[in-house]
Amino acid sequence: MILSTSSGDYPIPAEVARRLPNVPALPDPNGPNARLQIEDFRHWLEASPDHAISYERLRRWHLVQDELAAQAKAANRPFVVSDDGLE
Repeated sequence: MILSTSSGDYPIPAEVARRLPNVPALPDPNGPNARLQIEDFRHWLEASPDHAISYERLRRWHLVQDELAAQAKAANRPFVVSDDGLE
């Protein structure tokens, strides 16, 4: 798995990937069948409070990782994807 950040793309270590919430891929608003994909995702999100929690955990993790990657890049040091932000 690869994590795409504003600072670049980074491999997600297996031990981190195992901890990530199971969330369907976000719809591509410019892709084919965008309206259907958005509607399907919205239905999934509303189907269970656990889905909303999983999505929020993944979203927060991604924001934290994006910030950590930017800090590493600014300091000219390597970045390794971690589970920071999954709490």
